[in-house]
Amino acid sequence: MSNADYLWTVARGLRTQVRPHVGDDAACETLDNGIRVLTAVANALEPGPPELPASATNGSDEAGADTDRLSGPPDNPAAYRNTAPAIARIACAIREGAKGDAPREGIAWEKGLLDAAIGRMDAVERAAPEGEADDGSAISPERLQAYLRQWAGAEDVTITAFRAVPGGRSRQTALLSVTGGGLPGDMVIQRAFPGLAPNGIFLGERAQHDLLARLHEAGLRVPRPVLVETDPAPLDAPFLLVERAPGKPVQPDYWLPAENEAVVLDLAREMALLHRQPIDRLGRDLRAPGAARTTATWRAEMEDLAAKWNGMALWPSITMSAALEWMRANVDCLDDRQCVIHNDMVFHNILAQGDHITAVLDWEQCAIGHPGEDLGYCYPAVIAVTEWSRFMDIYREAGGADVPQRQIDYFALRGCIRLMYLVLIGGRDSFQKGGGEGILLASAGAHFTQRLLHRITVILASILERNR
Repeated sequence: MSNADYLWTVARGLRTQVRPHVGDDAACETLDNGIRVLTAVANALEPGPPELPASATNGSDEAGADTDRLSGPPDNPAAYRNTAPAIARIACAIREGAKGDAPREGIAWEKGLLDAAIGRMDAVERAAPEGEADDGSAISPERLQAYLRQWAGAEDVTITAFRAVPGGRSRQTALLSVTGGGLPGDMVIQRAFPGLAPNGIFLGERAQHDLLARLHEAGLRVPRPVLVETDPAPLDAPFLLVERAPGKPVQPDYWLPAENEAVVLDLAREMALLHRQPIDRLGRDLRAPGAARTTATWRAEMEDLAAKWNGMALWPSITMSAALEWMRANVDCLDDRQCVIHNDMVFHNILAQGDHITAVLDWEQCAIGHPGEDLGYCYPAVIAVTEWSRFMDIYREAGGADVPQRQIDYFALRGCIRLMYLVLIGGRDSFQKGGGEGILLASAGAHFTQRLLHRITVILASILERNR
């Protein structure tokens, strides 16, 4: 897919998913104007026709093969680098009073390009709100209610409230309230995207259900699982229902720091409790290293990440080059200790009330790994709020391992680079290869990677400042 596709997707998402929920007329008008600007810019990025008609070029090849715009959105969306010379020549000929078929053919040719451009804009700017028809892309509360009645053996089961939660690049989430059937009153449903094949990276619904049950029994603050359905027939994909935990997300925006230092330090206790759990009890169904991790195997993994980045990146990066070189120079600091790790234990996945965590969410990437993987991953989010030494003191007091700072630095960089690769292959490439058209997939390549690159600079700056 082209760069224009990113803008078309964002414009359509604003029109169909955001505008229906904006009640203020002035705000709607402002939003509509913003959508119009996006469609104009998207049109400006659309490639021009690969070949021009002989009547427009007089048989010359002066336009060349470049089909991009000269600059931003032109007032004539039919004018590309390869069409602008022909358009200018025909316009000049008409002004000078040219006769014959050439002006008429030239106008018809330009009209065809304009028709296509305006058609693309109208398709977005006049698109109907999503959700008016059941296209299978959203979780159906009616079908879920029918399933729950059958599952509970009670016809009085009624979904009294249902709200989809935006976001989520691996599965869909909704909050629901239920009466009857002995079910919890407030629950959360997570469903895999229909038609999306398992990728081996995320735990399946059954594995997540069983893991949550064991974590809950061990005293970790996690949602209590209610039921799991692996048959896609009821809702078009497997799904998991859990009891809704109290509290609110500590920070809904992945990139913003938490506002409560006490909650940040409480994460150290919860992470230590997870890392203390016996692998033989919690580790069933979890991904684990296939062999003992030595300096050689860690180095091979690092070089594999580097090769993946270099093979998929669309631009060079001083930051990425420096991060990979630092990892090459310090990979010998790693050892083979193992524990159960979450792999995404930061504040957009954590609920809290007051100064205390009430639930850690999204265990789909849970695996057997090095404790430094969780510690390094949360490092940039923690140091934005409090001293890292305070966090580690509480982690060790709660039974966590004594992990050297150099290992944490390594895993902080590794976590971001690993996530960068997952975003590139799971989001950007899926979008550009036509595997999906959602605004979340579009944002993975156009936005998320840039933020991740910035986060890597924060980690590098911290490392270099401590070691200068």
